[in-house]
Amino acid sequence: MAQIPVDEMVDGRGGVRPHWRGLLSMISDLGHRELLERGRLMARALHDQTGAATAGHPGGCDPIPLLLTAQEFAGLADGLVQRAGLLEAVLRDLYGPRTLLADGVLPPSLVYPAPGFLRMGQGHGPGAHPGTHPGGRAAPFMTFYSADLIRGPDGAWRVVADRVARANGVGQALENRRQMIRMLPELFSGRQVRSLSPFFDAWQDSLQRLADLPDRNPGLVLLTPRPRGMLWAEHVILARELGCALAEAGDLAVRDGALWLKTVRGLRRVDVLLLRQDGWTVDPLELEGGSTPGIAGLLDAARGGAVHLVNHPAAGVVEAPGLAAFLPSLARTLLGQDLKLADVRTVWPAAPGGVDSLLSGDRSAWWLRDATDPMAPIRRLDRAGGDMIAALRDRPDRFVAVKAVAPSLAPSVQPGGIEPASIVLRLFALFDGTDWQVVPGGLARLLPDAETPPGSPMHRPRDGHVVTKDVWVMVEDTADLVGTAAIRTPILAIRRGQGDLPSRAADDFFWLGRYLEQLEDAGRVLRVVTRRVGRVDGSPRDRAELETVLHLARRVGLLQGDVTVGAGFATLVRALSAVTFDSGLLQRLLSEIARVAGGLRDRLTAETFDTIIEGTDTLRIQMQDARVPGDPGRTLERIGRVTDSLLRYGATISGLTAENMVRSGGRQFLDLGRRVERAGAILTSVALVLRQKDVDQRGRMEGALRLMLELSDCAITYRSRYFAVLQPAPVLDLLLLDEGNPRGVACQMAMITESLADLEGGGGDAGGADGGLAGTARAVMDRLRALVADMLASPQQDVAAAALPDRIQDIHDTLRSLGRQIARRYFVVLTPPRAVGGLRGADRSGAMDGTMDES
Repeated sequence: MAQIPVDEMVDGRGGVRPHWRGLLSMISDLGHRELLERGRLMARALHDQTGAATAGHPGGCDPIPLLLTAQEFAGLADGLVQRAGLLEAVLRDLYGPRTLLADGVLPPSLVYPAPGFLRMGQGHGPGAHPGTHPGGRAAPFMTFYSADLIRGPDGAWRVVADRVARANGVGQALENRRQMIRMLPELFSGRQVRSLSPFFDAWQDSLQRLADLPDRNPGLVLLTPRPRGMLWAEHVILARELGCALAEAGDLAVRDGALWLKTVRGLRRVDVLLLRQDGWTVDPLELEGGSTPGIAGLLDAARGGAVHLVNHPAAGVVEAPGLAAFLPSLARTLLGQDLKLADVRTVWPAAPGGVDSLLSGDRSAWWLRDATDPMAPIRRLDRAGGDMIAALRDRPDRFVAVKAVAPSLAPSVQPGGIEPASIVLRLFALFDGTDWQVVPGGLARLLPDAETPPGSPMHRPRDGHVVTKDVWVMVEDTADLVGTAAIRTPILAIRRGQGDLPSRAADDFFWLGRYLEQLEDAGRVLRVVTRRVGRVDGSPRDRAELETVLHLARRVGLLQGDVTVGAGFATLVRALSAVTFDSGLLQRLLSEIARVAGGLRDRLTAETFDTIIEGTDTLRIQMQDARVPGDPGRTLERIGRVTDSLLRYGATISGLTAENMVRSGGRQFLDLGRRVERAGAILTSVALVLRQKDVDQRGRMEGALRLMLELSDCAITYRSRYFAVLQPAPVLDLLLLDEGNPRGVACQMAMITESLADLEGGGGDAGGADGGLAGTARAVMDRLRALVADMLASPQQDVAAAALPDRIQDIHDTLRSLGRQIARRYFVVLTPPRAVGGLRGADRSGAMDGTMDES
């Protein structure tokens, strides 16, 4: 007999449940088309706000929430708190006396093979050291817990999975609520819905209490397995809400028994570490590790009480699916209580007669799971292959059977109308040091089809699209609103820098600046090329200048192949149009900018981040529209529009960062990246233009000087000072020595020197004229001054200028070396290489970075 799923809106008599009536009336007033559009806007907003532009689209939030009455939620919360306490008790036994195993309450085959069980030896959990928690209590294994639930045909909620190791989704739940309030304020009108914000306040307070540091502000860090990964958006939200630094394993190190965050100004103590990666990967010294990097010595530091791990990596063992079959007996054994919130019926086949009972009955009524690995595939028993059935008979203790239950239905907005959809509800609980608190809301996921097991991880399905629902807990009229209790914190010392900037974030800011400047430099070169391609049949001077800028375009990476002036107008335009392809330099730079910005989502303002991401999307679309098959004239005109858009985009980002970012920390390294890249680009263009054949002839020298000014966008400034007279010394003084010229090398070097001197504390170790990296920057300016002075002293400036390219190239090499030294000094903790040569062109010897090995 087929199961009939419960409809969340309907009571047992076919009527609409009271708490749904007002909401349905408002939904009816809005209409399907409006709800569909609001849902689309929410999906886009979630995409932008969470930084998912670089981590795949997160799907969206269904415009119709899931409603829970206060009474219903209270029962669920009571059951969730009991389960959390039960699982904590199980962990204390498994990593302590292990009486559950010795007395046969739990089978060893369910514990020891589990990926979440860490073989650290008895007494090596957080509870082994009394006094590591405020008040002298042993620190808990779990301070955060979540469970996935479904409502069966009988109307009762049941648990389908416990989430301990990575109880993700609470950040997305908060973002869903914010977008619902923003996009659908009508739905909240006249309805009292419990807020989620107090839970995050309580969570932050609990982390500070866990650190128990009355004399200083605790160091809170969230460990993410990798930036821009599937759960990156979730981690960004949590770090922002909890006031944590967001770090990878490479940003952290254990020194002298304590955990430290590597920042650009040294090591910063970490007191509480929120783990958001698999437990067996966090410490390669003691655990098996894996492809995800870990922190050597982390568990030893935790055992000594130097750092608190939330949750402890050993807690993942209670996620074993087979444990559900034993939880009722465990509750009676450890708590002396019956389980208040039961699991979906779960059978361990290794029990006497278990296999025969499963195989002789209705096989379609059961899902077959790995008993120990929650991430293993889940299969319907009636569709299990012969090999799996043989394995089930041979080793029944390796499997667990879960009753197939039809989840309840909730209304959802679909393209064709408002339709019922199966849902899974995820609730979250927090241990605040004294009691467990449950989030007054949660995250509901729409199951894409009947073949999706409700107990599978809440990851995006194969099509990459996950739709979730905001979960509303209604407020009773008699309920008292109680805020979180304030905790005492030490008086904060005034700080005006951002010395705690993690090296990973500093590295990303540095390269964001360099990629933005590379894009702007490429745009300026492209603009000069497009202006001259139309004059391919012009005067010899026009053709000579076009040949020079084509050479520069190849060096920059805009052009591939050996296209020359003699190829003709149509061929040149066709070669230029390749810059708009996905494989072209511009598209690749835009991809890198979006990727790096996504990794900095927790450190960029909403306006700056949105402008960067929306700008890259707009430019990509414009490039796709620039190609007009068979019409080189229109293609050239559209490429010109793309060029203008590129330069406006760069100017917009520069203005936003100048006005919206504090002049230290991330802004400092972003600016360093831009200045290093811009100075190198100017030196490259000057050296290359001066290498023209017969450049010592006065006519050719004037053309070269004019081209240098145009490439650096300095023609108007020069003309206002010297009118129409072009001479090498004034041009090179403007481009190389004038600190007031924002498009000149001297201005860049002055800013580089100031930033480096600040980072080095005003001095630094030997290495330049005055020591340190700042001294190296000063030495670059000294060599440029000597270069222009020598030219001024020459009776023939044209001839002296023609001899400068090699000297300029040597200075450029010093500047490129300075870029590598900055990376080694401040980002050496990072290992992933930056494919700079791949963006700039592998053979750009005059470019800022012509190598592939810089990190």
